Amino acid sequence: MGLIYIEYISRRPEVDIPTFHRLVNQGQAGWDDAYAEDQLVLNVGRTWRLGPEPEYFAVWYTPTAGLERLDDWDRIFRGGDVDHLERPFHQVARIDVAGCYRPLLEPVRARDGAYYAEFFRATAELDRVRAFYAARAGSHPRLRLVLLAHRIGRLAPEPGGIAVWRLPDLAALAEVAEELDGTRDPIELAAAGAYADLGREIL
Repeated sequence: MGLIYIEYISRRPEVDIPTFHRLVNQGQAGWDDAYAEDQLVLNVGRTWRLGPEPEYFAVWYTPTAGLERLDDWDRIFRGGDVDHLERPFHQVARIDVAGCYRPLLEPVRARDGAYYAEFFRATAELDRVRAFYAARAGSHPRLRLVLLAHRIGRLAPEPGGIAVWRLPDLAALAEVAEELDGTRDPIELAAAGAYADLGREIL
């Protein structure tokens, strides 16, 4: 079912926000355009300071490959073909940590929205996690579950699972923000946050 690779990103403190937005968006869009194998599913920033640090994350989906895609990326980076994208990006941003995940549902490319991310710990087998989220998605017709993924082994930070909902507006947080309180099976919520497309977040 492919590979999900998530970059958890922070702004270098000496860089002004407009420059950060411009160069990060330029780098991410440039890779998205140049390498059709990798799809930029989400490129978002924490909004209204609701959520954990680092404040930004980008979700990449490679539907036709697994962990072997890392070797492809290694060759691309070492060959210098993306220096024109990567050097400006790294002047303004730091990828604090990244993770390799297995999609539990097919990811959906999302733009121009508000988002709610749930960072969870799986306490049961992943088939039950998938069914649990599918049922939740069915009970929230105004919301769209655009990402449901769980880390491969330990190749991603704690707590290991991530789900992202696209919201019609931030008021829709009321539908889901307390829904997992007290839930221990098949997941346990570790953190959550509100997000917007990078450049539209409120700091």
